[in-house]
Amino acid sequence: MKRFFTVLMIMGLLLSIMPGIALAAQEQEYQGITVEKAIEIAKGFFPVAKDYDQFDSNFEQNEYADIWMLRWYHEKGDSGNLNVQVNAKTGEIAGFNVYNPTDYSGTFSSIPKVSRQAGEKIARDFIKKVAPTKAGKFILKPSSDNYYGGGPVFHNYNFIRTIAGIEYPANTIRVMVNGQTGEVRSFNLNWEEITAEPLTAKLTRQDAEKIFTDKFGFELKYFQPQPDGKTSKPIKTIYEVKNPYQVTIDALTGEIVQDGYYGIYDRDSGGVAQEKSMNQSSLEPWEQEVADELNALISRESALEIATKAINIPKDYKLNSSSLNRDWFYPELRIWSFRWSLEEKDRYGWAGVEIDAKTGKVLSFNYQEPEKDNQSQRTLKIKTKAAAEKIVNDYLKDNYPGVIGNLRAQSDNYDVRPLNAEEENNQPTYYFRYERLVDGIPFSQNYVNATVNSYTGKITSFQIRFLDIEFPFTDNVLEKAQFTADFLAKNQMILVYTKDQDKKLRLVYKLAPVDSYRFDAVTGEMLNYNGEPITDKKAMDITDIQGHWAEGDINTLNQMGFLHYENNVFQPDAAITQAEVIKALVKSTSGYLTDATKGNWYDNYYREAKQAGLILEKEVNPQVAVTREQLAKFITRTMVRDKITRLDIYQVPFKDGGKISQGYQGYVAIVHGLGIIKGDGTNFNPQAKVKKGEACVALVRYLKTEK
Repeated sequence: MKRFFTVLMIMGLLLSIMPGIALAAQEQEYQGITVEKAIEIAKGFFPVAKDYDQFDSNFEQNEYADIWMLRWYHEKGDSGNLNVQVNAKTGEIAGFNVYNPTDYSGTFSSIPKVSRQAGEKIARDFIKKVAPTKAGKFILKPSSDNYYGGGPVFHNYNFIRTIAGIEYPANTIRVMVNGQTGEVRSFNLNWEEITAEPLTAKLTRQDAEKIFTDKFGFELKYFQPQPDGKTSKPIKTIYEVKNPYQVTIDALTGEIVQDGYYGIYDRDSGGVAQEKSMNQSSLEPWEQEVADELNALISRESALEIATKAINIPKDYKLNSSSLNRDWFYPELRIWSFRWSLEEKDRYGWAGVEIDAKTGKVLSFNYQEPEKDNQSQRTLKIKTKAAAEKIVNDYLKDNYPGVIGNLRAQSDNYDVRPLNAEEENNQPTYYFRYERLVDGIPFSQNYVNATVNSYTGKITSFQIRFLDIEFPFTDNVLEKAQFTADFLAKNQMILVYTKDQDKKLRLVYKLAPVDSYRFDAVTGEMLNYNGEPITDKKAMDITDIQGHWAEGDINTLNQMGFLHYENNVFQPDAAITQAEVIKALVKSTSGYLTDATKGNWYDNYYREAKQAGLILEKEVNPQVAVTREQLAKFITRTMVRDKITRLDIYQVPFKDGGKISQGYQGYVAIVHGLGIIKGDGTNFNPQAKVKKGEACVALVRYLKTEK
């Protein structure tokens, strides 16, 4: 054995001091494209910057291709870098990205000089140049760019491979184009060599949707949104697809296929919020309320005694910490938490217990005992999953009898096909997950988790959340069959290619991609991860601006998501309101914000605008029509602060300059000087109301200003 390791060490040393040996072996295997040839190919497409003085190369073999990885850079690392991947068999470019510091220096406009449409042509032409055999074998998936202001805009394009006109989402081409310069900054190719003949579906879409309805479908569930304070939010009834990304139906046989390209839902998780101590001698009523609540809880000593007995903490374990917390998801729940550890020479162990501070019930525990000698000779006390589950059930009967009959086992891995006996039995540990059932309806946010050690026959970790909460009635929920039919009518299943777990190409039906597969069971609204309605983020076509002189600028802002209107009607010649202006300007710097789903649609924008100094509290008047001088004020504040505009240095070249309100001269002078808001040649008309079309033209000019 020693001689074997000695030989390995010598071989490793030889390879480290003579890298040419390994490189020569690679070149011998891939004689079509040597590293020298790959470098020539790369430099033929991409000029290497003169200040790059370092080069490195690696070889990679992955599921798609054999690749030469080439990298040029500067020794000091501050002048950017160029990375090119060359297919070692075909010589095509398999990937490319360049980092150029000049992309991020200087000033930028929020509306890029190169439009998204022009960038798409650049991306397609680039693909034709570097990977000509892929041209015409993909489609562009719709997407949009985010405009955050203050930096360069990059257009991102995601092309999906098609086989005989049918999408194969596992194979993609991604291209990124600099919106300021039109230069391609990255190109990523994931593309397999597929020789199989195109497949023809034998099942219709209706057949697949019936299989989905029968074997998957929507499930009526209870759902509780995350809390936003000290109390939980009311529970909702929802319809949800349990695991939408595993809905994969073979289009030839109707078989449920396991593919590896889609993730799964994870149970909502969270932590706990630390409770601040109340040490004031004179308490306000709301402070006294919390103090009374804490005083009504069981003491630390009582909770520690319960915790110690729960898992028979050994005497040589040291208590490291104890704390009283609120549960993160259920703020009404107070928890005593204790942590122990054993740290001795060659012996290590730890334990933790959580106790309900109101009832004294054990909410969770987990521990690890010191490893004993001769681990390899240990025998399994528990040899089947059924025997392990009986241990969990007996523990629940003895300690939580109320949960018996109100739990549903959940799969460990969401697999549709059952595990075989060998996979289920003779395991060192067994992990069980159960979700609560309320009158037969699942409520996943109440649950029991447990792990059984097969060597000791003990439960080594346990967690329960099974609270006394009110659940809504279900007599007003939408009928499931009709809801499912309505969903599929709006979101028809799609025919795509995928590969199963055995890497076999399959033609399958899958659910159409939507923002969420969770819906309010009463209203039918699509809900996000926290149970809030999801608004349609797609820009609607405006029906009343065709032929209008500001049509182009209105459409530009609409595609950026800056406008507010209803029923596809914009009314370009109506006066624009303060709320509409505030939304557009806030979105120009905080593109992630959306209309509020509760209260007024503009609440999110006003909150951000006040924090940024765009508007003062005394100026808030959402429905008021904005005048030309007020529009000048809001646009100027978005670019510079008020302090600059108040300097006594501004002059306005208009005959009606005397009519400009006191303090507004700086705003008007700045927007006029930048060409954002122009007068009629003689007058500025400061108190005239701004029409929506006029405002859009001014806003686009502002967005094109380099800042």
